[in-house]
Amino acid sequence: MAAAQGDGLTQAHAQVKLFTKLKRYAAAKSTFSLPGETGCAELSKILISSLQSHDLLDDASDPEFDFLINGELLRTTIAQFMESKEISTEEVVGVEFILKQPSPSPEQSILHNDWVSCVQGNSKYILSGSYDHTVKIHTYEGTELLTLPAHSAPVTCLSWISSSDNTYSFVTGSHDQLLHVWQWETDTNSIKCLYKCSGHAFALSSVVTSPDNLQFASVSRDKMLKIWTLDDRGVNVNTDDEGAPSKKRKSNEAQSKVPIITLAGHSEGIMGVCWKAMSNIVTAGLDHTIRIWNLETQTNTQTITSSKAILSLDCSPISGRFLTGSSDRHVRLWDHRVKDSSMVIGNFSSHTGWVSSVFWSQDNENLFISGSYDNLAKLWDVRSPKTPLYDLTGHSDKVMAVDWSCPSYMLSGGADNSLNIFSYKASQ
Repeated sequence: MAAAQGDGLTQAHAQVKLFTKLKRYAAAKSTFSLPGETGCAELSKILISSLQSHDLLDDASDPEFDFLINGELLRTTIAQFMESKEISTEEVVGVEFILKQPSPSPEQSILHNDWVSCVQGNSKYILSGSYDHTVKIHTYEGTELLTLPAHSAPVTCLSWISSSDNTYSFVTGSHDQLLHVWQWETDTNSIKCLYKCSGHAFALSSVVTSPDNLQFASVSRDKMLKIWTLDDRGVNVNTDDEGAPSKKRKSNEAQSKVPIITLAGHSEGIMGVCWKAMSNIVTAGLDHTIRIWNLETQTNTQTITSSKAILSLDCSPISGRFLTGSSDRHVRLWDHRVKDSSMVIGNFSSHTGWVSSVFWSQDNENLFISGSYDNLAKLWDVRSPKTPLYDLTGHSDKVMAVDWSCPSYMLSGGADNSLNIFSYKASQ
């Protein structure tokens, strides 16, 4: 019976009203009676013809479009979509056309000596951490500027902190349970360790810088969230029996630091952390929970339970919504403001391995990338939960980290020892 109903919808016509929020194409609003088997390719031809008739195309080549019905990207025929959403063929279906997002373009693949476990870009440079205990700095063109023997064990997390003229600072974390804060002078290509931060009892999982760049937060498989400052708070001073400094520290010697805040609540290792606002931090971990923390009161203000262990976390800088990657191969979209029993508002299924890393676009609230143990990174639109926009191929082993901090470049690091760079120019 279901098959017969579907065949009937395919043979029937649908009343479709094309419209857009793109000002330069707004005059192309039209209503059509279209066969049910019409899909995106056929809609594009119809739309291009309509735009030409309105003299709205002035480019050398025709633009490419995607189509939204009730806020979801069309990835089937109109009949299949209407049947899945139980939309009557007697209704006039509003179809919004938007510019199609372009495909990311592979630019560089930079080989390391071991697994590339963490990556982050800024406006000019790329940081990458490896299981060979080193951190490397590259340009987006692939030029290696520095290799730093950063730790005594695999480097597992890092974060740019700040930049000023020719001075950059960043923090790295490792399996050696330590965090190191570094200062890099680009004019002399020299680097020094400012702080050695101890306090975790197990390997570091993730680190993030505060919005004001004056603090950073770290999480570990020791189940703890720790807050550190970039001023003198938390600095250890060696003292004698009477409490006086025992010896003067050399000017080029790193200072030892301890955290100013330690927060406990997770029952298993914490895998992800993001600094949502100055007073709020979000963590997620292997205990299947996402926790929101208030730093002013130093309390866990909200706990959200997932059905699976969480391996990765990111918070949108635009919408404030959360993404998590899990051991069941799914990416989930969460809105902690939803009052219903489930705060999952999206479930993205395409990966065939653990989702090790997720990262939001910094300037488009609908786009994000994910990386998985299936050797793939993927570009997603939240309005297309079942089908990613593009696969970012190139790795021959599991993807361990992805990054989209710089809007023009997507980065991925993998167990094939490579750092892959993709350039991206968003549709306007």
